Amino acid sequence: MDTATEVVISRYAEVRAVLADPRFTVALAGPGGQDPSMAWLRSQVSRFSEGPAHERRRLIATGRLHLIDPDRLRHRAHARTTTLIERADGRPLDAMADLARRVPAAVLGEALGVEAEALPPAVAVVAGAYFSDQPGDEAADGAVRRLTELFAEVLGTGDPEVVAACIGLLVQAYDSCAGLIGDTLPHVLCEPRPDWTVEALMAETLRHDPPLRVMRRVAQSGAELGGHRLPEGTVVLLDLVAAHRDPAVFTDPDRFDPGRGGPPHLTFGDGLRPCPGVAHALQLAAGVITAVGERCRLSTPDLADEALLTTARLEVIAR
Repeated sequence: MDTATEVVISRYAEVRAVLADPRFTVALAGPGGQDPSMAWLRSQVSRFSEGPAHERRRLIATGRLHLIDPDRLRHRAHARTTTLIERADGRPLDAMADLARRVPAAVLGEALGVEAEALPPAVAVVAGAYFSDQPGDEAADGAVRRLTELFAEVLGTGDPEVVAACIGLLVQAYDSCAGLIGDTLPHVLCEPRPDWTVEALMAETLRHDPPLRVMRRVAQSGAELGGHRLPEGTVVLLDLVAAHRDPAVFTDPDRFDPGRGGPPHLTFGDGLRPCPGVAHALQLAAGVITAVGERCRLSTPDLADEALLTTARLEVIAR
């Protein structure tokens, strides 16, 4: 059997079917050892586990989230973003580096009990290596050690699954929030519409330009797709971009339309393993987006077309 065999799934209904089928599992993490490192983190979180370990670790994460009011996160993200805009004192800000990749991590970290200036940079380093199974990333291993020390101190426990759950929440929120903010802001700044609520804008952004573009599952024994049996070990790539543009499901799928309604996007998962922190991620992003929309414009008008194509850098300035 060739365990490297890959199948790409691009139809919306088939993607949902895979996400709801227990015969398709996540790729499991390898052994992580006892000392904090990237390998250790992946071996301790629910994201890379199945069965009882996944259920136990997911409960730890959701338990932490239940202690956090999503509306409070939105308020704090809005306030922190506003402060950073005011501190710029009329100088341009990179909405991605200075706001989208800084504010959500700081606000969520604060809600989890850690207030440290070193938190967002450490989370950024870990997030960059989180989905890679390549060993030997010394910078990422060091960032995991730093985050482990911070959370072990505030939590009063060295329980690896509890500490890893908090780090995992921050890491998984990092790129998803930054991507959502970066992909939504150009529509707010370049083509503002008073009838578009931030909630509708984010929902359509998550369909039209999902920050997570591909999900990965592994076929287990007996897995079927479209009536055909898949060899055990087949890697199934779920193409969310294509699924969200499926003309059998979405009318005029290439058009950005916050008023479309209809079937939900799949960016935060579906079926057996939906993201447990959807409300928290959306409110963190909404706080940043709203504050920037209220107080900023693009630093130069000719950035408008470019901004709608890429959000690697999105320069804004207070109005």
